[in-house]
Amino acid sequence: MLAFHLPGRRASLPKIAGSPASKPFTPNAWLEIAPSGAVKIWCGKSEMGQGVRTALPMIVAEELCCDWQRVEVVQAALDSKYGEQLTGGSLSVRTSYENLRKAGAAAREMLISAAAEKFNVDRRECRAENGRVLHANSKRELAFSELVGSAVAFPAPSDPPLKPPEDFRIVGHPRRRTDTPLKVNGAAQFGIDVRIPGMLIASVERCPVYGGTVRRFNAEKVKSLPGVRMVIEVKPVHLTHQFGEKSGPGSRNYSCAGVAVLADSTWGAMQARQELQFEWEEGAFAQESSTGLHEQFVKLATGPATVLRNDGDFDKAYDASAQRIEAIYEVPFLAHATMEPMNCTAHFHNGECELWVPTQVPGAASESVAQALGIQRDHVKVHVTFLGGGFGRRLIQDYAVEAALISREASAPVQVVWTREDDIRHDFYRPAAYHVFKAGVDAAGKPLAWLHRAVSPSIAVFYSGTGISAGAAAEVNAPDFPAFGVPNFRLEFARAESGMPLGYWRSVENSGNQFAIFSFLDEVAKAAGRDPVEFLLSVLGPSRKINLGDEGMIDVERRRRVIQLAAQKAEWGKPLPKGAGRGIAAHFGYGSYVAQVAEVSYDAEHGGLRVERVVCAIDCGLAVNPSGVQAQMESAINFGLAATLKSAITLEHGRVQQSNFDDFEVLRMKDAPPVIDVHIVPSSDSPGGCGEPGVPPIAPAVGNAIFAATGKRIRRLPIREADLGDD
Repeated sequence: MLAFHLPGRRASLPKIAGSPASKPFTPNAWLEIAPSGAVKIWCGKSEMGQGVRTALPMIVAEELCCDWQRVEVVQAALDSKYGEQLTGGSLSVRTSYENLRKAGAAAREMLISAAAEKFNVDRRECRAENGRVLHANSKRELAFSELVGSAVAFPAPSDPPLKPPEDFRIVGHPRRRTDTPLKVNGAAQFGIDVRIPGMLIASVERCPVYGGTVRRFNAEKVKSLPGVRMVIEVKPVHLTHQFGEKSGPGSRNYSCAGVAVLADSTWGAMQARQELQFEWEEGAFAQESSTGLHEQFVKLATGPATVLRNDGDFDKAYDASAQRIEAIYEVPFLAHATMEPMNCTAHFHNGECELWVPTQVPGAASESVAQALGIQRDHVKVHVTFLGGGFGRRLIQDYAVEAALISREASAPVQVVWTREDDIRHDFYRPAAYHVFKAGVDAAGKPLAWLHRAVSPSIAVFYSGTGISAGAAAEVNAPDFPAFGVPNFRLEFARAESGMPLGYWRSVENSGNQFAIFSFLDEVAKAAGRDPVEFLLSVLGPSRKINLGDEGMIDVERRRRVIQLAAQKAEWGKPLPKGAGRGIAAHFGYGSYVAQVAEVSYDAEHGGLRVERVVCAIDCGLAVNPSGVQAQMESAINFGLAATLKSAITLEHGRVQQSNFDDFEVLRMKDAPPVIDVHIVPSSDSPGGCGEPGVPPIAPAVGNAIFAATGKRIRRLPIREADLGDD
């Protein structure tokens, strides 16, 4: 329940009888007002814990001027009337904001016109407020419920007037999540909760090496087990690009080959699957290993590379520097490890397919399934359920394609449910990477030269093929480097070959890149004898806006502001006990600006490393729901800490070695910082993204804090005890 106060004077306003209505008022795809006055608002993005089922309806409700307590949020199924329904890239609020405002405002204006006609007054004398239209001069009012029948007769304005931000009563004010009651009482339907009549459960044994196929299998014993209905071979299928881009030669985006056991229950299918006997055709990458990939990284680090940016003359400036610093940073492959494993329910019948799926891109699910089944896209209906986590994993539609293909073969509705082991071993992983840095400073400690060469497999090549440009294939880009005050800068990228399936992990390559960049910035600051905060502000340069053309606009003032705010709130410079230290890092992207200060302690004999406190400053423009922004920053920090302290995916003989949370560890409650302070910069700028920009700063902030506490420099993730101990 949300507390809401109505001033007492409103109760005394005289009421005017409105037209009774038998049908709801539906001025556009986004909202509907029932004759009772209850408001439904559709959410066209996928809810995966980030809060879009609250933030997006808040935008509509603000301009509609309805009673927020009477709003019901409805998840939109796939439909072209909702536009692009992709949920990723921290895009949901920032790409929906203006359209949703106009949707609410258009409905408000129609209601005002209907009320003005009943009042027999100029509509400019009326205003909407809290689910009513008021005429102040005559002290008359009509509830939205009394206007539903007549408002439909007025045309919807194409460019309705929007409220000034200073008049906002919903947007910009903390609101509790609309989906929390559903999750508390069990009413929220996640993909894994779906049940339809006649549904079978499928558990799929997939080739342990990505790209491999089934040579032969023996299922005779399995078919005779209680509850088992059938065993079906699943062929690999090329998947539609999740962002609508075309896949060229060399694209490796496909679902896994395997064998599905269909049974009456999840337990029965999973147990029976263990009795299958296989021979696999493992393919070209069966000998890949983490050791071999590291050797490839080292070789590529000194060979030819693509130059992405080349300011000044790095070689000349570096050779002339009074002090030269070099370092290498490494990050591993990472799995998404969503709490709800991959699953999808599909029913193929009469040449059409219906999906109940926890997906971040219902359009890509429809396209991929249609392509795999050889039917038209409009013959695929997609119901979007709640997602038990996404983090980018549910941008790829392999699990939906599996369910559709199996349903067609089984001639029955089928729910494919992955085990935790399936989920860890058959993910689309964040690439491992190897970063080489060189920097030179003058006698006064001013940076003169900076070289960054990144080496990793390419996500873009994995999806789009080898025909794309070298720049498009790169896993780094010019705006990654924040130090526009360094005159001689060269950025390079060398692409490594790997058979690993790659994907968009929360904040994508920024998670590893910013660990390397901000850790090395701290190294250079220390080598130059300068305070890290002062050094960061100096290399950012003076407040200004820098136009990078196709790369976008850089607002240096907003970058400086979050660094200064985080340092101030963390009491940067205040002495800490022995064995404790602070570190700072930042990330600027997704339309937002984030800086974090981590405070750590290290005691080798009593508990080891502990992240005691994290202070986070974010400028995300207008914070639609400040409570949601705070939750996203807390979530991002803990998610990033898992990668900092715990998680890594390794390979041997082309196989992922980890399988569950015992060997692919995520953050436990005991490891989380006792204190996370989030400070939101007040702003009326357009909303920025919040799901991802809070992830990249935490690893370098912790690493830099460890150096301040122990003198040990962290250059690889996750942090190991060996990195902290005595040399």
